[in-house]
Amino acid sequence: MGIFNETLPYAVALVAAIGAFATLYRNVRMADWPRLAAPGAFSAWCCAIILLPMIWRFSVPLSGGAALHMAGLPIFVLMFGRRLAMTGAALSVVMYTLAFNGVWTNLGLNLLLLAIVPAYCGEALMRATERFLPRHMFVYLLGNGFFGTMAMLALLNMLSFGVYYAMMTTVPVPDDILAYMLLLSWGESFLTGFLLTMFTVYRPEWVLTFDDNVYLRGK
Repeated sequence: MGIFNETLPYAVALVAAIGAFATLYRNVRMADWPRLAAPGAFSAWCCAIILLPMIWRFSVPLSGGAALHMAGLPIFVLMFGRRLAMTGAALSVVMYTLAFNGVWTNLGLNLLLLAIVPAYCGEALMRATERFLPRHMFVYLLGNGFFGTMAMLALLNMLSFGVYYAMMTTVPVPDDILAYMLLLSWGESFLTGFLLTMFTVYRPEWVLTFDDNVYLRGK
């Protein structure tokens, strides 16, 4: 979740913005942009950028002003890798802020919560799966698409809500927030695993993190 409508302390917003823009600048410069030249890859990347703000808009409000919604980020990272997914998600954050009258001083923190941290987290989980588990297509699909996504979403949701309630000190924490958060993470993990499987099988040129030489050849 992002913090789009509440005003953050100025010092927090400034530090977050400096960290976010510096990290984004480095990753945008080093992104493997030629890989988007694969058939349909650039179109899929652009579609993901447009879809993310729409996904974030469909939310379930909780007491205290927070809201639960699908992240849509694990599949983005799994398809395009850390740097391209981070750049696309950052554009989605800007689009959401612009379209739904978000607080622009919160942009840096929202970039961290919705683009930068998810991208690094997703890449770390993919590297762990590749290093510690057998290099097999089903391990890639289940380990990353379902179990890795579940772990990633649980971590990101707890981080996001922790930041939200730390900033909004007068807002009470709902008693059932953990149950709802895990339930939503389970559903999105199932959907992410399904989509990753479909794209890997029928549109492998869209899944830039899948390598035939690693997961298929010789198996």
